[in-house]
Amino acid sequence: MLRKTAVLASAVALAAGLPSMGDQPRAPGTCPGLLHGTPSSNNDSTVPSLEVYNDALKELDLQAVMGDIVKLLSDDQDCWPADEFNTSKIGKSYGGLFIRLAWHCSGTYRNSDGVGGCGGGRQRFQPENSWDDNVNLDKARGLLWPIKEKYGDGLSWGDLFILAGTTSILHYGGPVGEVCVGRIDDADGSKSAPLGPGPQQPPCPFQGDCKLPLGTSTIGLIYVNPQGYMAIPDKVHSAVQVREVFARMGMNDSETVALIGGGHTFGASHGACPKTPGDTPIDAPYNPWPGLCGSGKGKDTVTSGIDGHWTTDPFKWDNEYFQLLAKYGDNYTTHQGPGGKWQWKLDERPDLMMMTTDLSLTADPAFRAIVNSWAKDIEPFNAAFAEAWMKLTTQGAAWAGEKKCWTPDSRFKFPGL
Repeated sequence: MLRKTAVLASAVALAAGLPSMGDQPRAPGTCPGLLHGTPSSNNDSTVPSLEVYNDALKELDLQAVMGDIVKLLSDDQDCWPADEFNTSKIGKSYGGLFIRLAWHCSGTYRNSDGVGGCGGGRQRFQPENSWDDNVNLDKARGLLWPIKEKYGDGLSWGDLFILAGTTSILHYGGPVGEVCVGRIDDADGSKSAPLGPGPQQPPCPFQGDCKLPLGTSTIGLIYVNPQGYMAIPDKVHSAVQVREVFARMGMNDSETVALIGGGHTFGASHGACPKTPGDTPIDAPYNPWPGLCGSGKGKDTVTSGIDGHWTTDPFKWDNEYFQLLAKYGDNYTTHQGPGGKWQWKLDERPDLMMMTTDLSLTADPAFRAIVNSWAKDIEPFNAAFAEAWMKLTTQGAAWAGEKKCWTPDSRFKFPGL
């Protein structure tokens, strides 16, 4: 359960400029960069001034950073084992974790008032670091710390989060447009305080039914509940909410389907453990989300509580996600998975799963038309995803005033690989 009272107290402390935690050593077995990516003091005094940052940014080798991220993708570490799938030709990889990191950092943006987004790198701080949807992303930030340390002031945390996800997509064959850095970090999470806590509101099928400003449907979740609205596995009701919530980020139907399909082409959802992930960074800053089954890591990981992957090869960019929805969308049946959450199974493909939000794309006529089209032809999907991903990751970016951009092509090879 999200500790709303603690989050609110933290937000008040942030607004007053007060630290929420003292300094203590990290727990044994946690990633070495844990307290850099999730500071126990809830602030970061090392954030450079705008002048220092812009000078350092000029010297940043963007392609070298992305090359180091590629090397990290397969650098399996005991503190947090990388994903591995029997159906994939690729070994272990952190790609799915890093894509989720970038997505969840960016997806806080709401166009009603411009609050949120990955600019500022505020996912490191409360309240965002303790949201239910950000379970175990402290490990991703910890794993990335050596890269942040290597490049220093010229590489902001906000840029690193986006680069980690974008590089993963590019490395595994996904379409990526222009890549830009230049997001300056915030020294604390106070600018995220308006994002929550707050009341849960129902889907708003008619404009004006809900009170602005609106972003996520439920505080603690970046988008919508993957089990369905109020954890009820109703595809039709979920489709209404998916459209409503993605529209709050300024996304149209095509962009919405592209982002959901593209995000679920990679990685998996973790939830074989029926227990909660454990204490949040608010309550256990030196060992957050410890996992309460077995080792709490690898196959014992619990994140969303939904367990499984969407496509045959979760490290390969293709349009299989849409082909499965187009061919079998009406054949999936709901059940409670090993983690006790509602998810959907298919007799024809028992190795794969879908969420209620995935199946909602077959319950809405406009969404379904896009799904059917992209199941037949991947090229429109590629174009739509590249554009939507760039939009998602640059909204609310809080650019420092100068940017460094690069557009990759199919012939590019990262330095040192």
